[in-house]
Amino acid sequence: MAVQFNLLPDIKLEFNRQQRTKRFVYGVSALAVAVAAALFIISFITVDLLQKKLLDNADKNIATYTQKLKDIPDLDKVLTIQDQLNALPGLHQQKHVASRLFGYLPQVTPVNVNVGKLTMDTSANTIEIEGTADTVESVNKFVDTLKFTNYTLKSSTDKNKAFSNVLLSKVDRDDKGANYTIDMSFDPALFDAAKDVTLVVPQETTTRSFINSPDANSLLFNGQTGEKPKQQGSQ
Repeated sequence: MAVQFNLLPDIKLEFNRQQRTKRFVYGVSALAVAVAAALFIISFITVDLLQKKLLDNADKNIATYTQKLKDIPDLDKVLTIQDQLNALPGLHQQKHVASRLFGYLPQVTPVNVNVGKLTMDTSANTIEIEGTADTVESVNKFVDTLKFTNYTLKSSTDKNKAFSNVLLSKVDRDDKGANYTIDMSFDPALFDAAKDVTLVVPQETTTRSFINSPDANSLLFNGQTGEKPKQQGSQ
């Protein structure tokens, strides 16, 4: 039977154990440094080489497709037309709906007043009305009705003045009646296609819409302005 004796003192055993631990730490540290160095090299290659390559390819693609677009004939005209087409809906919403005027006039025009000529300036927001009436009093009533007419929007109950600066610029009277010219400004909202407008007319029984007479409405535009017709020369 073999017998072994440990002749190394305890201090020698502790020293050997520390040496093994030290070598293990150095090995792990060296491995970590090697991994970090490898990651750095990979990152450098990716950023400095691969990314530059991708950017160069992207620049070449941009140049290629740009040239293809330039080779398309009249491309600038096509794009201009497309922009104009895209702008049409907005312009349509901004334009004046002048046809509403034929719905407004019967509401504000007294029965005994006729409209012979109407000039509307949508850029200055002004209207000029020429016509005839049975008396000057009817003309004055027409002017007062225009002055005190308001409007409301569908989304609000607030009343706003429909017409402003209402001026009876001309009035003449003869044995057949009176002829007049009225100048006034209107609120652009009255003819805004994007707004639903309702006129609020003073409660008078003299306006055509209140009487609701088809005969009265049909005579609203009778072509009379109070001006004498011009004589045409012989053919």
